[in-house]
Amino acid sequence: METMTLGFAAFIFLMSSICCLYHKKLVWGIVCSAAAIAGTCLTGYSWKEMLIESGKDTTLLGFHRYPAAPMILTTLLLIALILMVLSIMGMVKRKKA
Repeated sequence: METMTLGFAAFIFLMSSICCLYHKKLVWGIVCSAAAIAGTCLTGYSWKEMLIESGKDTTLLGFHRYPAAPMILTTLLLIALILMVLSIMGMVKRKKA
C-alpha cells in the first residue's frame, strides 16, 4: 500500500509541475519536479523492499514478473527530469530578458 501511495504522490507532484510550468510559476515547477523525482525514487525503493519481503526476484525491480512497474517508474523519472530542465531554462530565459 505504501508503494502505491508514494507512486500516486509522485504522479500528483508531476502534474503539479506541469501546471506550474503552464502558469509560468517556474520556481514552483522546479520544486514540484524535485518532489516528483524524490517520490519516484522512494517508490522504486519501496517496490524493491516489497519484492524482497515477498521473496520475489528483484533483478531490474522485478521486470521479468512485473514489466510495467519499472517502465512506469522510468517514465515518471524522465518526465520529471525534463520538466525540471524546462523550468530551469525558463528561469534563465526570464533572467536574460
